[in-house]
Amino acid sequence: MYLLVTSSVLITFPLLAIGGEKNTGKLGVTAVMELDFKDELDGVRWKSVNDSVMGGVSDGGSYETEAGNRIFSGSISLRNNGGFSSIRTSGKLYDLSSYTGVRVKVRGDGRKYYFTARMNNRNMLAFWYPMMTVPGEWTTFDIPFASMYATSFGVKLMGKKLDEKMISSFGLMLYDKKDGDFKVELESIKVYK
Repeated sequence: MYLLVTSSVLITFPLLAIGGEKNTGKLGVTAVMELDFKDELDGVRWKSVNDSVMGGVSDGGSYETEAGNRIFSGSISLRNNGGFSSIRTSGKLYDLSSYTGVRVKVRGDGRKYYFTARMNNRNMLAFWYPMMTVPGEWTTFDIPFASMYATSFGVKLMGKKLDEKMISSFGLMLYDKKDGDFKVELESIKVYK
């Protein structure tokens, strides 16, 4: 059982352990506003995956600010057929089937990022949702799980759907094929009904 205490409210959250054990805790409506998937809690960690996995030279990563936000920044290079950088969580499987989607709040740089989700620890299959940011402004995106589309190595796949009962990762990806520095600040990733 995942427990989170904020403002004297105890929250239990349903999750699947990596070994496949299902937890039967229920997340209340109040808790939806409290649980933030960007936080590194209870074994969840952020990692970066850049185009170096296929010979590119782009560089990107993330860190947590004093305010508790996550900065995703780096530099995209198109050399060696590169052109992407990403960060994503790992460490837990979540059953979010009783929720409509996620609400993501970012302050961007004017580039188009993709919010990503993966299920059941599958690295090759990701589900994307485009987020066009406004330079220096906070933007909130309501992303229905049903609106996320399947991709593998950046190629859109037809006929695959995100299984909200088996979400193992959330992340951000920059894949706009433009050289240059980038920076986006992530304030929150929260589920909504």
